[in-house]
Amino acid sequence: MISEARLKTILNKFREQCILVIGDFYLDAYWYIDKTRSTLSLETPWHTNPVVEQRYSPGAAGTVTNNLKALGVGAVYTLGVIGEDGFGGTLLDCLQASGCLTDFMVQVPNWVTPTYLKPIHRGYEGVETEGPRFDIENQSPMGPEVEAAVTDALHACLPLVDGIIVGDQMPLENLGVVTSRVRDVLCESALAFPEKIFFADSRTRIGAYQNVIIKPNRFEAKRAIQPEWRGQQVDIEAAKQCALTLAAQTQNTVYVTLGENGILVYHNGAFTHIPGIPIDDETDPVGAGDSVSAGLVSTLCCFGTNAAVEAAYVGNLVASITVTKIGTTGTAAPAEILERHRSFENL
Repeated sequence: MISEARLKTILNKFREQCILVIGDFYLDAYWYIDKTRSTLSLETPWHTNPVVEQRYSPGAAGTVTNNLKALGVGAVYTLGVIGEDGFGGTLLDCLQASGCLTDFMVQVPNWVTPTYLKPIHRGYEGVETEGPRFDIENQSPMGPEVEAAVTDALHACLPLVDGIIVGDQMPLENLGVVTSRVRDVLCESALAFPEKIFFADSRTRIGAYQNVIIKPNRFEAKRAIQPEWRGQQVDIEAAKQCALTLAAQTQNTVYVTLGENGILVYHNGAFTHIPGIPIDDETDPVGAGDSVSAGLVSTLCCFGTNAAVEAAYVGNLVASITVTKIGTTGTAAPAEILERHRSFENL
């Protein structure tokens, strides 16, 4: 636990930071379907899905940028690859509308803008439910010229920022923005710029990163060191063993998120467990990990790795707010963070 005065100091310094988010930017597309207006098609044996409302927002790496801007971070740069399609233009518009700097985004004709299409079905008397998601993703690797454009943009942006967050979302190797070559350049850059915070979050390749701070959840950490593992439980002691192994590979701080049990920090050869924050409200975990990343890295950019434990506490606070925002990928403002801290402090 940190004092309220210290937390205010941390939050106030966010506006001085510049952070780059590089990786897989998706467009979250919410299509609201009014089933009460559905009719039987004259040409097919199917009932129609009348879309009466559309809502779009940045997802995946874009969820991190949403959280950074909500926290008040001064400048947020984005580096990803999008197609020259309608979804790509919408994604750029959404990023710019939230205040992100998109100068380093790479737009190419032969690339599909990754999109999560989420149909929301509405019925009588306000009944509403989300249907199965449609995932639009690339099915072939990026060409070497696009890969070079990404690494060139990275080198151009690095001098401008205090921290770099890698959002490695695509589950299949070399089909997303963070290819093995881009990952190597990022890891090399971490050695070349030791004064900057390099932080990686990856669902399936977290064990491939070196020289950077990493933040797997307990299951990702277990699978990183034991790929054949198919279990359902990872307790804190098992998470510690995973963190030790991963820290030996990365030679840097390791955070392991533990769901409702908080965050495990391994820094400078010592473990610290930041307990979870009790929440009485209904929760939705979608985007929780990205909100932790935003709070963590913003704090580390302010005070360096000496604030590794404080950063985990701030990340924990941010996630405890975003998970209570049902039906949307939530964010947390500084005022909300202070209020949650006060309520936790009084438990």
